[in-house]
Amino acid sequence: MAAHEITDRIAELIDEEHRLRAGALHHGGLTREERLRLKDLERRLDAAVELLHRRQALAVFDDE
Repeated sequence: MAAHEITDRIAELIDEEHRLRAGALHHGGLTREERLRLKDLERRLDAAVELLHRRQALAVFDDE
């Protein structure tokens, strides 16, 4: 997966996270399913950011 694909995926995950959190504010909280989805989004976002960091580090070392 290319860096731009990773950043696109991160943006999608953040957008969904924001939608869930905004919905929770307007509707008095999250349903059980929404809480589970939010946890999954957080896990996926952490993994995507970590992958992006690894790719960036490899790019720095490959340029040397």
